[in-house]
Amino acid sequence: MPDGAGFVFLGGVPRSGLTLLRRLLVGHPHIHCGPDTGLPTSIALQWQNFHQTLGSLHKTEFDLEGEQVRSVMADLLTGLIGEPIKTDGTQVLVEKTSLNILAFKPLAELLPAARFVHVVRDARDVAASLLQRDWCDANGQPFAHVSDPVAALNYWTGLAGIGLEAETALADRCLRITYEDLVRAPKRTLTTLLRFIGQEFDPGLFDVPDEAVFTALERDSLPLLLGPVVKARIGSGQALTPHLTDPVRARLRALGYRVD
Repeated sequence: MPDGAGFVFLGGVPRSGLTLLRRLLVGHPHIHCGPDTGLPTSIALQWQNFHQTLGSLHKTEFDLEGEQVRSVMADLLTGLIGEPIKTDGTQVLVEKTSLNILAFKPLAELLPAARFVHVVRDARDVAASLLQRDWCDANGQPFAHVSDPVAALNYWTGLAGIGLEAETALADRCLRITYEDLVRAPKRTLTTLLRFIGQEFDPGLFDVPDEAVFTALERDSLPLLLGPVVKARIGSGQALTPHLTDPVRARLRALGYRVD
């Protein structure tokens, strides 16, 4: 698996619907979609660091061709997260760490057959959800993006911009899925996604999974994840519209959102 065939990486701004998408994908008989691991981003960025800083030293000092280094790092990553893909019936492994978005481009170089899904949600709704979190740094201080509306919107703008750049760079290897499409037209949106990763729609996608499926921070959204997929949370952040700056508005428009 050093080319990443069968691996799909989800990424996007936290609180954009990645766990909702996982809640639906776990019902597919040929897909394994587990919780966040954080491993793809860290390994891909480490490989990128090796590649950029060592350059020809791989060859001159260690007698290693660049492709050998790539293959070793690819084997490390797929070996750490790919065990489910070896089991009977599992054809696709979906890794849903939100900050994979930071490493879509190096992951694409590291795993040339892997595919990528950029999950997007309206900045205002993301910010409203972030502001309900109690996430703190190592000193127990709340992060700015969960305590200040402008910081939350700027956080969305930066990460969404990285996602847009990855969409352009990866072309037909990267698909954008919006939260709004997922809840308004789940079957159509999932069918598009499944075809992108070589699978077919399965009715089991709408079965509600056991709550034990969800771990760690995912459990913050447990009441929503164990209920039906509903539209009620679309527009939940409209009260934050007065906080939109020109860069946030521009990014929203670039992603197809209306800004009055």
